[in-house]
Amino acid sequence: MALSLRQLKIRSQVFALILPLILVLFGFVGLFFYNYWKINQVRQSVERSELRVLHTESLLQGVNEMDSRARGYILTRQDSFLQAYQTASRSVLQEFVNLHDLTSQPPSRVAELGNLQKRFETWKTQRVDPVLAEVKAGGKSGGELVDEQWTSNLAEIQGAVLQLRQMSQKDADSNRSIRNHDIRWAVASGVAMGLVFAALMFLLVHYVSREITEPVQQFISAAEHLRHGDFDLELPPEADNEFGVLSRSFREMTEALWQDREELGALKRYSEAVTQCTSEAEVYDQILHALRDRFHAEQVIIFKLRPEEDYLEVVASLNPLPEDLQEWPVIEGKHRCKAVRMGRPFRVNDVSVEPLCPAKFAEPTKGSYYCGPLIAGGIIIGAVRLQGETGLWTPERESLVESYLSTTASVLSNLHLLQTMREQANMDPLTGLYNRRFCKDYARKLMAMSRRKDTPLGFIMLDLDHFKNINDVYGHEVGDRILRQFAKTVTQSMRETNLTARLGGEEFIILLPDTGAKACQVVAERIRNAVARMNAPQVKEKPIPPITVSLGIAVYPEHGGTLEEMLQASDRALYESKRAGRNRSTLYAEEKEITG
Repeated sequence: MALSLRQLKIRSQVFALILPLILVLFGFVGLFFYNYWKINQVRQSVERSELRVLHTESLLQGVNEMDSRARGYILTRQDSFLQAYQTASRSVLQEFVNLHDLTSQPPSRVAELGNLQKRFETWKTQRVDPVLAEVKAGGKSGGELVDEQWTSNLAEIQGAVLQLRQMSQKDADSNRSIRNHDIRWAVASGVAMGLVFAALMFLLVHYVSREITEPVQQFISAAEHLRHGDFDLELPPEADNEFGVLSRSFREMTEALWQDREELGALKRYSEAVTQCTSEAEVYDQILHALRDRFHAEQVIIFKLRPEEDYLEVVASLNPLPEDLQEWPVIEGKHRCKAVRMGRPFRVNDVSVEPLCPAKFAEPTKGSYYCGPLIAGGIIIGAVRLQGETGLWTPERESLVESYLSTTASVLSNLHLLQTMREQANMDPLTGLYNRRFCKDYARKLMAMSRRKDTPLGFIMLDLDHFKNINDVYGHEVGDRILRQFAKTVTQSMRETNLTARLGGEEFIILLPDTGAKACQVVAERIRNAVARMNAPQVKEKPIPPITVSLGIAVYPEHGGTLEEMLQASDRALYESKRAGRNRSTLYAEEKEITG
């Protein structure tokens, strides 16, 4: 509801505080604009005086330039001197125009400037120009043409210009002095107004301190305590005025903030605890106890969605489930759970009068319950049911429990995603074998173990023969099917302790712990024969030729001391198998002592 000043019970105190301040504010504004206008006027005068000084100096330089260039032309008859004389003459005339524009006061100064210009023009037209014209026409030349009258008039002009410059400089100095005085006056008047304002404020504060300042100070102090987390506040009494209303509102707000802080603190502690969990079981244990403590729940049930089987399975509960549900604790058909079907919470505040969820799973016989979906990234991964007393689920409690469920869903999703990423980071997506990075890390560990136990470690590198031709002729889809079948065939031909990895393309490697050269050759031949018998994918247009594999064998530490050396050794042995005709296995030997 909008309030006018007339409706306020403290309007007299408000007027007493505001009106003098408004008057002082207007005084400040008026003083500011007056000082600004006055200083600006003096500043412009200073600028004009300084410009006059500059233009008189330029004028004096121009007159001197004209004299020197004219004398040079008389002595040498060179046109360059005459051109320079004419340029200087035009410059002097322009400087007279500039000085007339800058000189409007006093009238005597204007008259002096006019007289100076007339003397200049007389000297130029009657003394200088006729002599230059005579010289240009071929008359006599030489220093004797510059007579005493020429020099006398020039000296008079120079003296007048110097006098004009001195007066302009004097004006500039005077205006600067005036400007500095005005600035000092502006500062002094501002300080005086500030002192007046401070004195007025002191009187006003002293006058209205009991009526306004003390309650306001109490509210400020309470706000400061509240900002630092101190909820033990001292507020003004609940009087019959606006301060009384503020006091009641402030107290209610404080209680609400205290409650919110407690809830947020508990939620933060839960979030910190649950994000440190490394398994789903830990997360379930955390959420069960948190919901029990914060909402005094009589029962909490956590369901996990099994989308591939289309049911919700109970993975944890605060109290044991009924005996008839313990063997098969599921809701068959995920859409029978109303929270999962709607994608939003479902609540029943009184099970005796409101319709229940159609799932009919362990229905409570009294009180209320709330079922909320666990949603992460827009995907439902489960649901949580809380049971409590009748009428428990207010909008505030619903909002709070949604925060707990949201945090839980994010953590569960991250755990699942982390597990998936770990698997994907180490696995080749096409064949399901380990990839190059995992193989190298694992090989280094096996080599370290082999050194400690003083046992051999076999390396078998495999490469499908003519696989590029298969891709080119039958397409990459057929090639991918062959690679998957090949990976399956190789893993079925070995012990579980051996590791097979795809290095890239059609190149694979097998690590055989505790396996010497002869045993590696036996395994290689078994794999080669199994691949030769492998059923290739059927292509109607053109039969696929038999699939064969070439193998290279190396044994650590006999054939190398580092992983790089072992890979090179097995690769060279593989190259020898290829060079010897493919579809064979070769044991690495130095100096090309190859056995097959």
